Amino acid sequence: MNKKSLIQLYLNELAQPLLCNPDETLLQVVERYGYLMPRSCQNGVCQICEYQLLSGQALQRYPEKHLVASSDQVEGSADVLGLACTSVPVSDCWVNIKGLKRPGEQEVKRLNCDIAQIEKLNKDVYRVSLVLPATASQSVSYYAGQYLEIVMPDGQQAAFSIGSAPEAGRNLELHVRHAPESELSSAILAHLQSSKSVEVELPKGDCYLQAASFAADQTIILAAASTGFSQVKSMMEHLLASGVKNPIHIYWGARIAADLYLPELPKQWAAENDNVTYHPVVSEPGDSCGWTGRVDLLPDAIKHDFATLESVEVYASGSPPMIYALLDACEEKGLQQVQMHSDVFAYAPRPEK
Repeated sequence: MNKKSLIQLYLNELAQPLLCNPDETLLQVVERYGYLMPRSCQNGVCQICEYQLLSGQALQRYPEKHLVASSDQVEGSADVLGLACTSVPVSDCWVNIKGLKRPGEQEVKRLNCDIAQIEKLNKDVYRVSLVLPATASQSVSYYAGQYLEIVMPDGQQAAFSIGSAPEAGRNLELHVRHAPESELSSAILAHLQSSKSVEVELPKGDCYLQAASFAADQTIILAAASTGFSQVKSMMEHLLASGVKNPIHIYWGARIAADLYLPELPKQWAAENDNVTYHPVVSEPGDSCGWTGRVDLLPDAIKHDFATLESVEVYASGSPPMIYALLDACEEKGLQQVQMHSDVFAYAPRPEK
């Protein structure tokens, strides 16, 4: 009975069935088709991914149960409830999942996150570790590459890329650069360092990726300037967690070598994965920098490295001038603008030429 051709899953009011692979959990099926549902631990403990089985059978691995529901149940009979992360459909099933989001559909929430740790990475960049609420009503999902906004007590908001992948569950990572000349920047850092929790609004942003969306031989370029690396980090960790084997090129540009504030992490990705190449680029090393690597501007480096960019997908994070300089450089090598993804296109559109 456990064959892909026979097991079909129907979600809520959706009439189009989702085909299940052998031994695939309900959560895995739903997410493979691009749907999102409340979830956290993925091992049956937190119970956030609870669903109602309306008809069919499923084997729940933990807590171990054989779930059986008949479509002709009398009104008022007890609900058959299971946990999607450990339930494997063994017949055609119809389920109801509260909070289910269709592909591309997201709900922005304002939540209070615990501040777990603040770590200084270099002279002005801090890694801020946050923990999302554990309750199902406050669960939230995001895609790799999206951002959140910190909401200050006075109502001011500031955007920061989420530096962790969705696979990190309730744990979020931000890379916060302190700009002393900015009152808001100083206020945010002081608030984070003196508080046990912080209010955030998420998810936001249309520049994100999903591992299943790439053709097998498609080249992926992840390009970041300065703390834009946090967005690249989220994307890269998602691609690695998903087992993506596409050629991936990571470009991290900075003014001086010290601005590459997590220098060993991308080196580790490249050392442990044959399909990953890391290209650090420094534009103004100076005599005291000690930099012996590549000296170039990020757009020029990418343009020089590729004979053609006609079939490449580029995800870029940086200032508007850098992003549009990169777009111009890539278009010279055959890239179409639809192949480049950046939040800059939404908040700082370039005037018509």
